[in-house]
Amino acid sequence: MKKAFIPYMVVAVALLGVLLAAVRPWGGWEESTHTEFLMDTVVKSIVFTRETRQGQRALEEAYREMFRLESLLDRHLPTSEVSQVNLAAGREPVPVSAETLSVISRGLDFGVLTGGAFDITVAPLLRLWGFGDGEGRLPPQERLEAAVELVDFRQVVADGVAGSVYLRQSGAEMDLGGIAKGFIVDRATEVLLQAGVTSASVDAGGDIRVIGSKPDGSAWRIGVRHPRERRKILAVLELRDSAVVTSGDYERYFMVAGTRYHHLLDPRTGRPARGLTSVTVVAPDAVTADALSTAVFVLGRDRGLALIESWPGVEAILVTEELEVLLSSGLAGKVAVSP
Repeated sequence: MKKAFIPYMVVAVALLGVLLAAVRPWGGWEESTHTEFLMDTVVKSIVFTRETRQGQRALEEAYREMFRLESLLDRHLPTSEVSQVNLAAGREPVPVSAETLSVISRGLDFGVLTGGAFDITVAPLLRLWGFGDGEGRLPPQERLEAAVELVDFRQVVADGVAGSVYLRQSGAEMDLGGIAKGFIVDRATEVLLQAGVTSASVDAGGDIRVIGSKPDGSAWRIGVRHPRERRKILAVLELRDSAVVTSGDYERYFMVAGTRYHHLLDPRTGRPARGLTSVTVVAPDAVTADALSTAVFVLGRDRGLALIESWPGVEAILVTEELEVLLSSGLAGKVAVSP
């Protein structure tokens, strides 16, 4: 059995703890950039300000906030609040911060609104398939069935009055990877807005939110990657004051006997969702785009598109396994696609 594990992202330069910053003029505006490695990906931000120091200060504050939130929400960090909740599963509620409670509550809402296609308790499945440790593997059927029994967002109790979270079922675990990155990107843009920034982009490994337009008034142009041709752009989106997130089967996967097994697991079957290769969602905020890109991938083309069409202010690009490109009604005729 030939098996190859493809990591989520190969970083050519070690960025841990390293600030890569640059400033250059833009017609009276100063462009400042800041790049760090966090949330298991490269996060690059660009801001335009009239004064260089304003942009640099705003970026420093935004990254401080992102690192702080990561320390609360990443289940792979033993000291995170999510890890503490997971450890106490089946035993007792755990007090958490307002931020952690907010993310979990939003995740539960998306679970209801997507009919369970989005589920924050999918961690046992991710662990079983090896997507948590970078060692992709095919799980035995009996273990897969046992893990599926642990996945049910309805077993999570988020108590806003007590400020606590409780997993009712012993062995259950949360993984906020399908929503936390979007939440953190949204919070970073809030910090930038509070600092007076009116033109910016925050890109966390494909979870992108933009503020305003570019200084010349043009929209931010975001390329959507072709799911099977790494260097090819499938489409270009022009965005202002919005977010875009892509979920694809090429991000984290391994191959066995010519079959691709990816990390976008259907919570109901425990297996990689089939039918689509890529889902790109445009929404007013990154949390919504993040959660819906995962949910639509799991639901498939017909039910996924129906969900998008029912959601105000949200559009999507879906690519099937046959590389057919489907656009939601709000994008039809407005986006050029190169299949």
